Amino acid sequence: MLAYNPFGLQPVLSQTGPGVRPAPYQGSIASGAAFNVFQNAPVQIDAATPSGNLILATALGAAAAGAAANRIIGSFQGVEFTLTATGRRTVSNYWPTGTVATNIVAWYTRDPWLTYKIQANGSVAAANLGGQASITTNGSANGNTTTGFSTVGLDVTTGSSLTQSSTNQLRIVGFDQDPNNAPGDAFTIVHVQISMHQDVANQVAY
Repeated sequence: MLAYNPFGLQPVLSQTGPGVRPAPYQGSIASGAAFNVFQNAPVQIDAATPSGNLILATALGAAAAGAAANRIIGSFQGVEFTLTATGRRTVSNYWPTGTVATNIVAWYTRDPWLTYKIQANGSVAAANLGGQASITTNGSANGNTTTGFSTVGLDVTTGSSLTQSSTNQLRIVGFDQDPNNAPGDAFTIVHVQISMHQDVANQVAY
């Protein structure tokens, strides 16, 4: 049985071809953006201020209906940029808050049919297969600035976040095969797909 050490929304399987291939999105984070974007953080293309920039997707929790801010385009996989102050080309697995740069190229997953693994902040039973749940809080502080990795998990403890009768951000499609992981464990690692994908109409659980 595993302790709770969430690692974000980690891509593991493509249904449409070999391997998981993050898509490059030129200029996809605004220079000076005042928030960290950690590797495996759920992201979206900014819908509030249409600019084509990537921003963090907001957790839905147990809300009855999601908004544009809760939709997810994919999982952040790293960034490269040229620092304005030094002219140095930099490659990083996360975007450090307030970075002023040019020629920004962010990498993220976009395929709506990708399967990801994520750790739940509580127990997920076999009967929850097909159910949907929110991500946990996904903000500038929800990651590790030393490793660059997200600490976002799957929220199964907030009210009715884990449900089979309404739409939420992620759909549980399986359980990770780690030998220390099993359905019903205290902090289950599950496989999910994005239900509220920005490129696809969301659906309730099957």
